[in-house]
Amino acid sequence: MLAINIEFQISYTTPPERGRSSMYCTDVAKMCAFPVIHVNGDVPESVAKAARLAVAYNRKFRRDVFVDLCCWRRWGHNELDDPRFTNPGMYKIIDNKMSVPDSYAKRLVEEKIWTEEEKNAVSKTANDYLNKRLAATDQYKPQSYHLMKHWGEMKEAPNSIETWDTGVDVMLLKYLGAKSVVVPDNFVLYPHLQKTFVAARLARLSSGEGLDWATGEALAMASLLHQGYDVRISGEDVGRGTFSQRHCMLVDQESDEIYIPLNHMTENQTSFLEVANSTLSEEGVLGFEYGVSIESPKILCIWEAQFGDFFNTAQPIFDTFLSAAEEKWLLQSGLTVILPHGYDGAGPEHSSCRMERFLQMSNSSETRPDSERVNWNIVFPTTAAQIFHALRRQMIRNYRKPLIVIGPKSILRLPAAFSPLEDMKPGTYFLPVIGDSEVKPEEVRKIVFLSGKHYYFLKTEREKLGIKDTALVRLESLCPFPTREINEVLKKYPKAKTFIWSQEEHRNMGAWSFVAPRFRNLCGTQLMIDMFEIINNDYEVKIF
Repeated sequence: MLAINIEFQISYTTPPERGRSSMYCTDVAKMCAFPVIHVNGDVPESVAKAARLAVAYNRKFRRDVFVDLCCWRRWGHNELDDPRFTNPGMYKIIDNKMSVPDSYAKRLVEEKIWTEEEKNAVSKTANDYLNKRLAATDQYKPQSYHLMKHWGEMKEAPNSIETWDTGVDVMLLKYLGAKSVVVPDNFVLYPHLQKTFVAARLARLSSGEGLDWATGEALAMASLLHQGYDVRISGEDVGRGTFSQRHCMLVDQESDEIYIPLNHMTENQTSFLEVANSTLSEEGVLGFEYGVSIESPKILCIWEAQFGDFFNTAQPIFDTFLSAAEEKWLLQSGLTVILPHGYDGAGPEHSSCRMERFLQMSNSSETRPDSERVNWNIVFPTTAAQIFHALRRQMIRNYRKPLIVIGPKSILRLPAAFSPLEDMKPGTYFLPVIGDSEVKPEEVRKIVFLSGKHYYFLKTEREKLGIKDTALVRLESLCPFPTREINEVLKKYPKAKTFIWSQEEHRNMGAWSFVAPRFRNLCGTQLMIDMFEIINNDYEVKIF
């Protein structure tokens, strides 16, 4: 690598003596024994010589080298800044200096390398070119050069809502699912996994019933690999899974050899799963995954926070890149972020993924129905089939959008959240809204809208209390907001007069502030809010 560092000495910033203990900012290269060439940016010949030397060194020794350009800046952060407020001494010197092009041209004339006329001609040619290009910007329309070459099959997201068939042949899913737990004959598997993971998955696949979250996830990955897409998952403990649920990589108990079954599904397999168990350096890891995701549309990149709260140290990547890169730079990304969320007794920094932040950063409209052109998708799946379809949709669509998955913890092994293979067959797809099939529409007087694992708690309480007139409706997609599907649900229950949004988070958290205006403006429904306060890790139950 040839690293070029431009030291502008910009005003208003921390002076060198207060920002570091070393003389040069490039002294960090010393810890790797990389050479650093310091050069005066006022002397073009010296800069060229330094660059040639650096390139020659890099080619001969195959080692990194730094070129440190010591420069200055005539203005502050921009042309309107007056740096003399804080750097009067430096700018007394700079005010008397010519620009580098002017001083270099003057020197060439003085040394009779150029005539005055030649200097003026070169200057005029350069200025004419720049002015011509500036004038052309009035007619310029930005193009997504990103959607060329190996992105050529990708399109812009449509200004409508689309449904993508993400189902897969059931027999193929059984085959791929079985392959997800096959290990070599001489591989010594952890005994506990043989019974609780391998045998259990094979039994469920055989019956076609009761597939848990990890199996739905594995089937999504396996089927995408089968279709020629690569899959990459990173984060702390992602191979095993934070809650020991995934086990997409297995470790030989005698040799410590790592084996990834999904990379051995067929003899001539060409697409692979890469498992990157990373450190808790969320900003760096997520930034890397974002880079991979914009390099190729054929890679499903997944970053999973060990707990949803851990995204907070990667906030700049979400704010600057993931949420806004398509609007700013026309760069599509299919990066998928899984954030385990829920008040399950783990305490601070291990409970909330702050879904309200992601909802606030969306460009979803409060006053008109959303389209696929939202800046990212935010889903809160409650079944194994839903995560299966959500992951597959990331690659099956002919455009890419970041996906924020508000992931589960307690429902990873909850039987009520299991899915049959029938829910993943051809013709099935991700459901933005899941209605209530356990109540009679004509008896419903109240509708409780909610998201995530909170549904299973309310469902259990409803059964305990024998309530028959209340429907529980799950919003599996929050962005884009499922206006059409919600209106269809409202039509299904014509006698309902009370509409409630229920969540376990506080009022200023969760989805409440996001969904309330959309229900009011787009669905003509005024919601009440019901929050479940957690006291000593128990719910204070309030049933209307």
